[in-house]
Amino acid sequence: MITLGIDPGFARCGYAFVENKMGQFRIIEASLIETKPTIEYHLRIKTIFETLNDLIEKHKPDNASLESLFFSKNTKTAMQVSETRGVIILLFAKNNLPFKEYNPKEVKLRITGSGNASKESVMKMVKLFTGEDIKQDDTADAVALAITHASENKLLSKLNI
Repeated sequence: MITLGIDPGFARCGYAFVENKMGQFRIIEASLIETKPTIEYHLRIKTIFETLNDLIEKHKPDNASLESLFFSKNTKTAMQVSETRGVIILLFAKNNLPFKEYNPKEVKLRITGSGNASKESVMKMVKLFTGEDIKQDDTADAVALAITHASENKLLSKLNI
């Protein structure tokens, strides 16, 4: 089973395609989609949409997970991330891809055992689960989202993974 995890962002959108075979997680592809502030707003959104669409067509995930929006003091940034999430949800619908949203505390709890874990702790656990050392925190968050969603499988729940 292949699960897509997305840590939505406007300037930096982390994504990860993770394969789950009986509780063994393998990263198929994980990286960032970065958009530059010098590019017009609508073209930045279009870049995120088209890049993710191409990746979905390439890897054909079975399902997806998306980080839910958390409160932001910066209203402009919160609006841009919210609009990016809307485009991503439309992309899931376009590709008939079932998805579930998780808040950051849920992911941290599932991955590290603590809902208040640091980004460094999440990155260490991602390495433990996959064997890969992810250096970008947005990408590591996307991998953690994919693992969280994939591990909701009944077999893995019985193993307490």
